[in-house]
Amino acid sequence: MNEKKNNLTILLSLISICLFSFNLFSQETTSWYGELNVSSTTLPITLKIEEKADTTIILMGSPSQTNQMFSVTKQRFTKDSILFSMKSLNVVFKGKYNSTKDTIFASFKQGLLQENLIMVKTKELFETKRPQEPQPPYPYIEQELSFKVEGVNYDFKGTLTLPSIQGTYPCVILVTGSGLQNRDEELMNHKPFKVIADYLTRNNIAVFRYDDRGWNGDITDSTINNATTLDYAVDAQAAFDMIKTHPNINPKHIGMLGHSEGGVITSIAASKNPNISFVILLASTGQKGIDVLLQQNEVILKNIKMPKHAVKMQLSALKQMYKYIEKDYTSDEIEKRMNLWFEKELSKLNAEQRKESPFSTAMERTKFINQLSSNWMRTFLKLNPSDYLTKVKQPTFALNGTNDVQVLQEYNLPQIEKALKKAKNKNYKTYKAIAHNHLFQQCTTGMIDEYSKIEQTISPIILEQIKEFIKSTTK
Repeated sequence: MNEKKNNLTILLSLISICLFSFNLFSQETTSWYGELNVSSTTLPITLKIEEKADTTIILMGSPSQTNQMFSVTKQRFTKDSILFSMKSLNVVFKGKYNSTKDTIFASFKQGLLQENLIMVKTKELFETKRPQEPQPPYPYIEQELSFKVEGVNYDFKGTLTLPSIQGTYPCVILVTGSGLQNRDEELMNHKPFKVIADYLTRNNIAVFRYDDRGWNGDITDSTINNATTLDYAVDAQAAFDMIKTHPNINPKHIGMLGHSEGGVITSIAASKNPNISFVILLASTGQKGIDVLLQQNEVILKNIKMPKHAVKMQLSALKQMYKYIEKDYTSDEIEKRMNLWFEKELSKLNAEQRKESPFSTAMERTKFINQLSSNWMRTFLKLNPSDYLTKVKQPTFALNGTNDVQVLQEYNLPQIEKALKKAKNKNYKTYKAIAHNHLFQQCTTGMIDEYSKIEQTISPIILEQIKEFIKSTTK
């Protein structure tokens, strides 16, 4: 009996060893690639599934936005399906494998967005190429700095890059565009502000770039989630106040460079602070936000071949929303009135047209209303940067791209120039960047889905123009 028991114990041990060995040698890492259609943009999505002896690790990323991969929160597998969620990104992924297990047919949900997604197994993880992104070691000094803004429960942090030779240098503060962004203004895995900082610092110009209010912070704080363009101008001024005390910065030669909404923020700050010694506006607006939004929507929607009746309804909805915003209606009142408006307008369409409408579902209508009712959007739509540019006396350089579909050059650059003339600004210039998009990449179409496909982060032509302007104004 004891002998049988011992033999059984040995047999079970051998089985355990064999099973462990099987798991050990069957470890596998698979890579997957798919493309998510979001409005007029295609976003690459990657999956990395690591099967280990005792667990399976799933990582997900969007390489056109960042090379960082994110861990899933919950996951479940069956023979032919995979399901996982990512709490931090509000993502739910439900997929089924095909018979050969080299394709996953999935449903991807993030907040109000829900799209079908096909993931295909690949030999290696897809990565975007960004040849301009600076790599260490750098031939200059990097310093991590922080500053506070009165009344804001957040520590602002940023990077100052300084030439390595001891001395005092002119400095430019970089101000990001709309949306919560980090100090590199990282978008679709491009880091334009890091590229600008690297280029200018190598040319003996110090650069300070900082994370937006709320970056890696508590976005439930009202001073963060209710902030507007006017608040961001206060942040930029606080950055200026901090950097002017730095021993290696010439306080008489500190300017600001703003991209997109950052240009508006810079214009506001410069109109109130004559000690900002120069202003650079990259793809900045020169007219009211509502006009910018209408022009942007019309161009983009026509380019993606949206039916004429659908384009017309989108533009009409924007105009209707703006009427209510101008009257300072509450969000609840706007929602009530807009839903009545949608009901009336949709009733004029036939079944096929309603299906093609950008407001065919209640979810789409709610998303539209919520986006345009936010505190930031209300301010953006009503704000006219020309009201501030007419007070800017400092040397100013405004650059806009001819292929920009977000801030149309032909409407905005003339308005910027008109405002600077009204200010009797004696030292300004404008630059029309031929075949450059909103990010100042040399491009073909200028459409948003092209940004991630272009390896260039920012055109060398633009970098040279910026450098020469700063050099000429800080002699």
